[in-house]
Amino acid sequence: MNRVFITLSIIIFTAVSLLSCEQEEAMLERELLFSMPIGKMEDHLFVQQFDGVNTLSKTRVFMKDGFFFISNGESSKVMEFSSFGDLISLYYNGSRNPEPVILGTERAAASDVTRAAYKFPLRDPGEIVKTGSGDLLIDDQISEQRWEYDDEDDVRLDRIVLRFNDHGEFVAYIGQEGPGGTPFPYIHALYANTDDEIIVVTRNTSGWKIFWFTHRGDPLYRISYTNDLIPMDEDAVTLSIENIVPDINTRTLYLKVDYYTENEARMIKFYKSVMLGYDLDAQAYTMNMDLPKNIVKSEQPVIFEEKEHEYLNEFVGVARGPSFFMISPYEGSVYRLTVVAEDGAVKGRGLIEFSDQDIFFRNYHINPDGIFSAIVCREYDAEVVWWRSDRFVEEQQSEYSKFIPNERN
Repeated sequence: MNRVFITLSIIIFTAVSLLSCEQEEAMLERELLFSMPIGKMEDHLFVQQFDGVNTLSKTRVFMKDGFFFISNGESSKVMEFSSFGDLISLYYNGSRNPEPVILGTERAAASDVTRAAYKFPLRDPGEIVKTGSGDLLIDDQISEQRWEYDDEDDVRLDRIVLRFNDHGEFVAYIGQEGPGGTPFPYIHALYANTDDEIIVVTRNTSGWKIFWFTHRGDPLYRISYTNDLIPMDEDAVTLSIENIVPDINTRTLYLKVDYYTENEARMIKFYKSVMLGYDLDAQAYTMNMDLPKNIVKSEQPVIFEEKEHEYLNEFVGVARGPSFFMISPYEGSVYRLTVVAEDGAVKGRGLIEFSDQDIFFRNYHINPDGIFSAIVCREYDAEVVWWRSDRFVEEQQSEYSKFIPNERN
C-alpha cells in the first residue's frame, strides 16, 4: 500500500512539474481590438516625445463591460470607445481641441448606442475610473492659482477627482476631505470597488497616502504608509513598497513589499517579495504572504549553459478571488505574466509580447474578471489590445486539476 501511495505521489509530482514547465513557456494570444491615429481629432491620441522621453502628462486606459475609457492628458480629453473602436463619448476642453465631428453626425445620432460630446475645462486628465453606477471619475489638475503646498510632506497639492454622472453632467470634485476639499498630491492610481466606494492612492517622496471615500465622496479612511511603518522581515535590512492596490469587494489594501538583505561584501541585494493585506475596518494586517520567486532561465549562445536570472515582479492589479497579477521581464520584448492566489499558489503563468522596439509608451489595466488589457503607443498610432488571461488561468487550473486524485477513491 505504501509503495502504491509513493508511486502515485511521484507520478502526480512529476506530472504537475511538467505541467508547470509547459505553463511557464505558454504564450498568451494578443488580440488587437482597435487602433487610433496620433493626432488632434476627437478619436485620435496625441502623445509627444522630447529627446525620446514622454512628457509628464498621462495616457491611461480603463476597461469596463467591454468599453474602453482613455484619458489623454496632452489633449485635455477623455474618450470612450466600444471594443470595435467606435467613439461613444468624449469629454474635452474646447479651447484645446477642435469641435467634434464624428459625434455630431447623423450616423452618431441614429446609433443604437447613445453618443455625446461633453465640453468641460479639463486641464491634465490622468487616472480614470467608471463606477458600477455609471459615474465617471477623472483625476485632473487644478489651475496654478489654486495650488497649495503641504509643508510636512514637502509636496505640491494640485490634483482633484472630477465626478460626472452617467448623463455626462459634472456633479462635484473630490478633495482630501471629500467634495470641495483640499487638493491631493500626485495621484498614483484611482479605483472604485463593487460598492462604488472611491479609493485615491497618492504617492510622494516620503511615502504613500490612501484616501477612501463613499460613492458620494464622503471620507471613510485616510491612511499613510512609509517604509518604517511596514513590518520588517527578520532576515532583511531594508524594504521598499512597490505598489498598493485595494481589494475589489472588501475594505482591504494589498501592499507588495520588496525586502533586501546584505551579502558578505555588505552590498544590498534582493531577498524576497511579500504581499501584505491590511484590513481598514480592523486596522490590522490580515495577510503576510511570500510571493513565489520569479526565476528566468536563459541559454547562453556561446557556451550553451543555462543561467538563472531573478527578476522583480511589477504588481499591476487585483481580480476577483483575490488574484494578484504581476508582470516582469522575460526575454527581449517578451514579458512574464504571473497570477497568484490568496494562499500564494501560482494560478497561472504565461508569456506576453509587446514588441518593445516599436513602443515608446504603454499602460495596463486588469479588470475584475482578470482580463489584461493595454494601450500601446508608437510613433504614428496607438493600439488597444488585450490578452484573455482570465481564460488562460481557467485552462491552466483545469489542466492542473486532472492530476489531483479524487478524494472519494
